[in-house]
Amino acid sequence: MRIKQISTLILLTSLYLCFELAFNARLLDVVGGMADADELHHIEIFGRSLSGIAVALVVLQIMLSRRTKLGVAGPSNTKIFVFCGIAAVLTYIALQSLVNSVVESRSPEFRKASTSIVLVQRALIDGQVELDGLVDKPHLFGTPEGKAFLALFPVLAISVDRLEDKIHSAKFQLLVQRTGQEMGGVQGYYKHYVQAMNETQAQWQKYRTHGNVDTAQNLEEQQDKAWSDYLVDLGKRGWTPTTVPAYARGKVAATVRQRIPVPHNWLPDDEVRFREAVEVQFKRRVGAAKSGAKNIPLGLDYHAFVAHSEVQAELRKQLKLPDGVVVAASYKNGAAFDRELFSLVRDKYAKQEFVRYDSSVSEFGLGGKQAALGLSAARAALVPPMALFFSLLGAIGHFAKLIFLIAKAIFQLIPALRERQKYLWLLPLCLLAVNWAILSNLENDVTQSRLYVYMVKQAQTKQEKDTDPLLRKVLGNALHVVAIGQAYGYPINEYIRTNVLGGISYGYHPTDTAKEESNATIDARKKGR
Repeated sequence: MRIKQISTLILLTSLYLCFELAFNARLLDVVGGMADADELHHIEIFGRSLSGIAVALVVLQIMLSRRTKLGVAGPSNTKIFVFCGIAAVLTYIALQSLVNSVVESRSPEFRKASTSIVLVQRALIDGQVELDGLVDKPHLFGTPEGKAFLALFPVLAISVDRLEDKIHSAKFQLLVQRTGQEMGGVQGYYKHYVQAMNETQAQWQKYRTHGNVDTAQNLEEQQDKAWSDYLVDLGKRGWTPTTVPAYARGKVAATVRQRIPVPHNWLPDDEVRFREAVEVQFKRRVGAAKSGAKNIPLGLDYHAFVAHSEVQAELRKQLKLPDGVVVAASYKNGAAFDRELFSLVRDKYAKQEFVRYDSSVSEFGLGGKQAALGLSAARAALVPPMALFFSLLGAIGHFAKLIFLIAKAIFQLIPALRERQKYLWLLPLCLLAVNWAILSNLENDVTQSRLYVYMVKQAQTKQEKDTDPLLRKVLGNALHVVAIGQAYGYPINEYIRTNVLGGISYGYHPTDTAKEESNATIDARKKGR
């Protein structure tokens, strides 16, 4: 190749490596954070896209080399562009099919184990659980070596013998903690309680004045408020009703349907039918209030009004409470609210989840009751490590290619070296081999921990009995190199992401999950007494 072509390839490869290394750092952030399904979907898209670009660059180099050899008979710019585009698209589709195939082909045993692995992984991130034998280091999973361990955790944990037995006793408590977080914690849930009680108190004031619940609310105001709330929710994702991606429309509609009875074929930008659904809901509430009020005797004070079965049913609906839970008009303090309502509701829901998680293995198979739960857990366990693998593959391959291209450019510029390029390809291989050997002999706090050593041995010994012992050693060495390499590489990659590429997010936006005090003081409600 001519020096101009080599320079172009060096520039393109360097640019690709910047984005790939930044993506690699973001992957570790995803593993060390609480990414939801939507964020994992974005990470998959970026990962496949970068892999497609990596293959396209290889095709570009091959075709430029071919043009140099054939001269005018070589491929044209248009042909090169088309072939590179085809290579990128085919790689993207192939990786998508591969990931889906790997996830969907997992056994029921793997899917059930994945539910436990993901549960433990998220508890580790949130500091709710400690692993015996792991290094005792504050904020471990916020460090590069801690994030590298979390990235490998699913691969290592799935090989641990009797994993389900070892986690079974702690599973319910982990579900209790997760359910509490999903409810917003004590303070977050208290805000919902206050909102519901404010509405109840307004109803009681009308009831006390008129002997009935006044339902003469302005329909148009209700519709405007509901649509405004919907726009705010979309805005948090950076969307508007007309820009919701096709893959997310069903999820958006399902979320809206939890509050507004929009039809099943409703689209996110259909404001007319949205308002019609609000009107239907409004009329139902009016009718329910008018008929329900007939069952509420006159003269009740506020506490008796709240305790009435009709009002309790409405409160359970607003607060999404299980049947049988009684909501008090007020609570003495934060501890009482936690004990008498929040913890009661949290534990009830956690028990329901525990029944699902503790189902038999067959229930996680195709057509089983917990098939969707198992499939979601398997995807959450497998997608980040697989994306990390392909990211490393692309980065290592193109780093070797970049070294080769730079050396080739130097040899081209120096006449005395121009004829000595026969074994030039050995240079990047030697450099990679040296780096691999160095990483193989380095250690950090995590790789020296008793737990990590145990899990790696489990991953090695769980191979088939007829597996070559050499392959087992290669597996252990590969895990070690990844654990050490990611720990050393993360600071560099994160610097590139934040300072060179302006903080590109790749669709992942971590939030501050700092815990709030669960026993915060809550003023007793005195209104209406």
